[in-house]
Amino acid sequence: MPADLAVGPPVAPSSSALPGWLAVHPRYAGRLVWMTADDLLDLPGEVVSGHPDRHVVRVELPGWDRPLYLKREHRVGWRERLRQRLAGFGWASRCGREAAVIRGLAAAGLPCPRWAAYGEDGRGRAFLLVEGLPGVELRRLLSDDRLSPVDRIRLAGRLGRAVAALHAAGFTTPDLSAKHAFVDPETFEVTLIDWQSARRVARVSDRDRLAALALLHASLADDLAGAGDRLRFLRAYRRVAGPVSARAVERLAAKARGRRSVRDQRQPAGALPDQRLVWLAGEAVCAIPEVAAVWPMPAVRPPYYGAPAGPSVIALPDGRSAVLVRGRSVDLLGRLRAWLRGRPWRSPGVALGRVLFHLERYGVPAPRLYAFGQRITGPASAEWFALYEPPAGVPVTDPHRAEPVLRRLHDAGCRYVGRGPLLWVDDAGRVSVGNPAAVRIVRRVTDRDRRADLIRLRAGGTG
Repeated sequence: MPADLAVGPPVAPSSSALPGWLAVHPRYAGRLVWMTADDLLDLPGEVVSGHPDRHVVRVELPGWDRPLYLKREHRVGWRERLRQRLAGFGWASRCGREAAVIRGLAAAGLPCPRWAAYGEDGRGRAFLLVEGLPGVELRRLLSDDRLSPVDRIRLAGRLGRAVAALHAAGFTTPDLSAKHAFVDPETFEVTLIDWQSARRVARVSDRDRLAALALLHASLADDLAGAGDRLRFLRAYRRVAGPVSARAVERLAAKARGRRSVRDQRQPAGALPDQRLVWLAGEAVCAIPEVAAVWPMPAVRPPYYGAPAGPSVIALPDGRSAVLVRGRSVDLLGRLRAWLRGRPWRSPGVALGRVLFHLERYGVPAPRLYAFGQRITGPASAEWFALYEPPAGVPVTDPHRAEPVLRRLHDAGCRYVGRGPLLWVDDAGRVSVGNPAAVRIVRRVTDRDRRADLIRLRAGGTG
């Protein structure tokens, strides 16, 4: 048995420079006996959700009849470890904290994902491997026309009692949104996922209970759950966890509906695109599946790395054309700022890939993202690239035709920055973002921002 295989929760190291470690559930020790933390972190699969500093990969391993989900943290910064320390989890990562909460849920006999392994590799990366759930996501189940009125009543009661049982046992649920609730369609047993921000306390405060219930209420679109369903849920919750004000829940839910993540969840089923990514060679290449399937090996090679910087048009192995933007960065201040904030540094190539992925998610017409990546080459230096579909048409000359697309850009939480034309028009008169490098994702687009961007658009990008 390898030295880094431990059954049970190890003490998390206080520094990512220490050797890696691995905790394996006794149930799966025989299957993972020859794997190290590095092996598990490098498992191939499709990214199903992600953030700049972490993502979730769907993987398949021999011996499992269910898919597995690998949560990977690219870099666990000092602020993240301090946050977990202050929350009572020691100098842990998000993954380590989530594993600890899941273990607590299982010990309390409450429904939770089944963890298989978690650990760190000693280079600042952390992971948690969990089994996929047999249930159906709550929104998908509620959108099924075959769900009878009796089933809806039963589901509302089960969901209310399940959430109440968690709160009664002292578990907070700050991520209790509709997309994190899975339901067994036969028994209506409810299991929640995403426990990375939760903790167990002596008593869940009324404030935390209201915030959690409001988030669930807000993230369910009105056509998926009517007033009767929501009241039945609250009644079932009250019977187990005690009184809660329906008016207070609605008041907080009204505020939550303004959050971008909540707006995403309230969109009709199937409205969001099926966005999938595959990571190759660590952070060096992140590509959509059809491009990853034909990516030349080794993955880190010209023209994506080790070639002259600048934009160019290349042909992919499958024959499609693509715009390749690549470069080198020396950004000591940016790297230092990212370290102080406890967040990963993002190169221009990754930022551009993130913009294109974001525009697709919000339905803003733009070139399709093919791949992006970055490779750290020194304390302040890095190579990076972004690869995307060539824009169609020519730059817009009539700004009035482009204003509707600019409004959609703003509604998606983006701004028009930089110089040069932003929007292009093709032969059919369709307007789309032709210069994604002139787009920036922001926290909030104010009325003043909208007016300034409109002035810049009318000035042809020179304002």
